[in-house]
Amino acid sequence: MMRKNVYLIVWLMTVILYSCYDDKGNYSYEDIDEISIAGMPDTLVTVFKNTDTLKVVPELKHTLAAGSGKYEYTWVAVAKENKTGNEFEYEIGKEKNLNYFIDLPLGKYAVYLNVLDQETEVTWRQHFDMEVIIQTTEGWLVLCDEKGEVRLDMISKYGNQELMIRNLLDDYALPNKKGPKSIVLNITGSGDKIILMTETGACYLDPESLAWEEAFDLKYDMGKIPGVFVPTAMICLDPMYGSGTYPCSVLLTTTEVYCKTSGRIIYELPRNNVAGEEKTFKVAPFIITSADGVWGYYEPPVILYDTDNRRFVQLGLAWNETSCRIPPVANEVFPMVTGKEFVYAANTTHDGNSSYVILRDDTGKLWLHGFGNLWYNSFSQLSNYYYRIDAPDIERAELFAVHMHYRYLFYVVDNMIYLYDMAYKEWRKLDILDGDGEKIDLSGEEITFIKFNWFQYGEYGRLGLDMEYRLIIGSDKGGENGGMIRIVDIPERMNGKVTLYKEYSGFAKPVDIVYRERY
Repeated sequence: MMRKNVYLIVWLMTVILYSCYDDKGNYSYEDIDEISIAGMPDTLVTVFKNTDTLKVVPELKHTLAAGSGKYEYTWVAVAKENKTGNEFEYEIGKEKNLNYFIDLPLGKYAVYLNVLDQETEVTWRQHFDMEVIIQTTEGWLVLCDEKGEVRLDMISKYGNQELMIRNLLDDYALPNKKGPKSIVLNITGSGDKIILMTETGACYLDPESLAWEEAFDLKYDMGKIPGVFVPTAMICLDPMYGSGTYPCSVLLTTTEVYCKTSGRIIYELPRNNVAGEEKTFKVAPFIITSADGVWGYYEPPVILYDTDNRRFVQLGLAWNETSCRIPPVANEVFPMVTGKEFVYAANTTHDGNSSYVILRDDTGKLWLHGFGNLWYNSFSQLSNYYYRIDAPDIERAELFAVHMHYRYLFYVVDNMIYLYDMAYKEWRKLDILDGDGEKIDLSGEEITFIKFNWFQYGEYGRLGLDMEYRLIIGSDKGGENGGMIRIVDIPERMNGKVTLYKEYSGFAKPVDIVYRERY
């Protein structure tokens, strides 16, 4: 009986399968027109907002010879990062050929062409990448002195091209235009800051347009505006890991030290005092800290130089601290109370993080003081980098720079640049060769600054890390637009050739330079 039932089931399944198979022939299949889209850009397209018109002429290829369907075309720009507000998708065209005047928020986009076959209701899609920038999105910001007042120029960079922009602040009535001193860029998780400092004050610039308005004056960041308020140095610390006291901003003025700790919107009471001491003190216009402390992993210390008492002090950064201290140093190499005059300081990436300070003793000789292991809110003194510097005429030098990666100190005397190896204590004159191998003559120019630009995005930035190895020289030939910027390749070997990388002209007297970075 069981076997009979099995046979019955097998028979029923055979009938069902046969019926299905036999039914296939009752359907009619027709080929549809398949579309492929060619002629789209195959590399990143960079366009200027409110300046460029994006034109794309796609080529549609059909599998059916006729290709006679009715089609609907839609061009859509989709933001890759949701930094453009609530919207992230923008319709920019309804014709087959795109002709769109760029009016999108700044940022990166995927631009799609959607082709709808109205007969089959099938949509075919292809895309390319685009970035919307403004002329001031990225490039070298060159701070100049034009007849004693601020002039800001820019070597704007977009893709492989460069554009010279003059007098960016010409339309703004900055109240503190006299005596330009420096321009600072801080990239932090809480927002990019561009700070302009002069002999009479300081202000922010809009990080995108570089525009200025009254509310950008740095004095409005103070709880109570001091009678004398001339900022000299500023840094925003925003490490990825730490004790919870960060992010933190440190601001130095000609008279005070201010700190804005995590969660505060204004700078708190001055901290230029040591606990237990009645008198306050003035500090040198430099913040000694980790080079990557701005955008690094661990909270760095902040060391200042008390110019009144000629000593190093450490700034307390915790929310409940209100002063500086003279920290105890394990394995002391030099006293924190030095008795010397401040000359120059530089933060570098040597061995993770190292800083170098040059001080002048009572006989006029210059001394090197090295700090290392600048993280976890602590530091050490470097025994190999504490000595009197013996180099030609260095006591007369007023311009200095320290290489970000090599232990090279550069200084200027009588318009001649010298290189000093801090590890081996050797020196040489810096002869710069042009593209033809000829020595560049700087005798008719005044060297106004030398520096290395630290790139906060490092190798992850769009410019790459190579530029950190290059020395930047500002000089002035005189006249209205006699300013020069030269970027120079520095070899790893002490006796290697020093060659010109790029040269720019047409500035007023250059005072400082910083690269406006982008990720």
